[in-house]
Amino acid sequence: MRITKLLILALLMLTGKMASASAYWLEVKGNGKPGQPVTVILCYGSMDDKGIRQRDTGTELKLTGDFKFWIIDPEGKKESLTLTMQKDSWQGTFTPKIKGTYRIIGMNDKHPVVDRSASGGENIRPVDYLCAAYQVAGEQPVVTMPLQAFDMISELKDGFVTIKAFNRNKPAPAGTQLRVFNPDNWEKELTLDTNGEARFYAPIKGLYIIRQDKFEAAPGELNGVKYARIRHRCNYYLLVK
Repeated sequence: MRITKLLILALLMLTGKMASASAYWLEVKGNGKPGQPVTVILCYGSMDDKGIRQRDTGTELKLTGDFKFWIIDPEGKKESLTLTMQKDSWQGTFTPKIKGTYRIIGMNDKHPVVDRSASGGENIRPVDYLCAAYQVAGEQPVVTMPLQAFDMISELKDGFVTIKAFNRNKPAPAGTQLRVFNPDNWEKELTLDTNGEARFYAPIKGLYIIRQDKFEAAPGELNGVKYARIRHRCNYYLLVK
C-alpha cells in the first residue's frame, strides 16, 4: 500500500535566507482511498545538519498539545480531530467516506506571551494557525473559501502556484508580504495583489511552506502577563509531487 506523507512545517525562527530552527510539522499518512483511515501526526523538533527532522520529547512537545484540529470534508462538514500524546508526537485518526479534498486546519491560541518587558520591548501574544489538504481519489478541485480567521488556499497548475491569503475571513490586503520556504528551506518573499493573491514557480518537488504574519493592535492579558499586540501566524503546506 502506497503511503502518502504530507508534512507541514511551522518555522519558529530564521537565520539569513536559509531556515534552520525548531519547528512544528504535521505528517498526514493514508493511501488516498475512501473508507481507509488517515493518521495525522503533529511533531515538534528541528532539522539536523543532514536535513533530517529530529523529533523533540521535552516541554515543547507537551505544549504542542494545545493545538486544536478540525477536518472539513468535500461537502463542507466540519468535525474536530482529537490528538493524543505519544512518545515523540501527537496523533489522531479520521476516516474519509467520500472522494474529494479534505482540509485540515489547526489553531493554537494558548502560547505564552513573549515577554520583552525586562529589556524595554513590546510584549507580543503569538497565535498560530496551520492548514493543509488531503486528497481522496479523483482530481483536486479549486478551493475558494477560507475555513478559519487566518487562512490560505492554493492552486497548482503547470508548475506555478497561485496562493490566496485571508485575514479575518476576508482577502488579505494588497501589499501584504508572504514568505515561501522551498523543500531546501530557502526563503522567498511574495507580495499580494489587489485580489489578495500571489504567484510563484515551484521547480523542485517536495514540501513548500507559505507563511503570512499579521500583527494586530489588541492589548490584553494572558496568564497574568500583559501584551500590546497579537501576532497571527498562518502556515500553509503545499506538497509538490
